[in-house]
Amino acid sequence: MTAPTLKLDANTFWQYSVSRYTSADIAPLALVLQDNHGVNVNVLLLVCWCLENNAIINLSQLKNVIASMSTSEAKLVAHRALRKAAHPEKGGDSAHYEALKAEELALERAQQNDMITAFNAEEVSCLPPQVQAGNVFNASIAAFINAYGLRESSEARRLISLVVNQLP
Repeated sequence: MTAPTLKLDANTFWQYSVSRYTSADIAPLALVLQDNHGVNVNVLLLVCWCLENNAIINLSQLKNVIASMSTSEAKLVAHRALRKAAHPEKGGDSAHYEALKAEELALERAQQNDMITAFNAEEVSCLPPQVQAGNVFNASIAAFINAYGLRESSEARRLISLVVNQLP
């Protein structure tokens, strides 16, 4: 018997992402992983969703999801640099900075749509309901660590652990 596969709705995932990102210390931890270790925050949130929903995305599947976002990631990285340079503490105009933040959020949401389309194209399996997520190591974490080449970075692994420990 094969495990059931999951499909994810982009709007549902956006709401999940906003909820998780703004809870506890997830935002600052995610930003350190992004800025210091090249992690995509949307992918981190997808792995969090997998953990909370007993889903297992393997390394090959996760690499496909990440690859599907390469164009949007390049746009986001360039836009993020522009926004950071326009920060009011660096002499930028507050209104312009806020407009750039809103544009970046729209780019993030568009990237999530690409990510969810790629995720739904994969055969992501789900653990049976009788298996409690907390009682088994979810291979999605290992896939995430390997996809971003973080096996040798104790700091990155510690930050990921801190994020995971904040999930309900």
